[in-house]
Amino acid sequence: MRVVVPVLSPFGPGCGRPAASAAGARAVIRHYLALWDVQSVADEVLLVVTELLSNAVRHGTPPWSVRMWLVSEEDGRRYVRLEAADAGAGIDVEQLRAHWRRPCGSLLSGGRGLFIVDTLASRWGDDRSGLGHMVWAELDVKPVGPSHSAAGG
Repeated sequence: MRVVVPVLSPFGPGCGRPAASAAGARAVIRHYLALWDVQSVADEVLLVVTELLSNAVRHGTPPWSVRMWLVSEEDGRRYVRLEAADAGAGIDVEQLRAHWRRPCGSLLSGGRGLFIVDTLASRWGDDRSGLGHMVWAELDVKPVGPSHSAAGG
C-alpha cells in the first residue's frame, strides 16, 4: 500500500517564503503521521524533512517540493518515505559519504544536515531526472505492540 501526500506543492521565488513553507510542511506531516498512527517516528521524520527541505532551498534551484509516503511492503516492512525535490543538478551521495569517512573529513565545512539524515534514515539517496533531482529518505516504522494477526484479529 502506498499513500502519497503532497506535503508541499512546488514553490519558488515569489510563491511564499521557504521558512513559512517549511513550517507548513512540518504541520501537514505531523497531521498525517498522527492520522496514520505512526507518531513513533514523528520527531525523526520532522527533523529529516527539515534538513532535506533546507538543503533544497539553500543549495538547489526553484521550484522546490516535498512529498511524504507511507509504505507497507508485502514482507511487513513499513516506512515513511520523504522526498524533497528541486530543479538543481543534485549531489553525489557517494562522494559525500566518502568525505565523512576520510580522517581529514570534517562536518565543520558543511554536510551536517545530510549526516543527520544518514544517521536517522534506514536508507536515503539522490535521484536525478531531466527536471532536476530529488533527495529521498526512508524511516522505518517500528511496530508498537503485538500484531493484529498474532492476537487473532
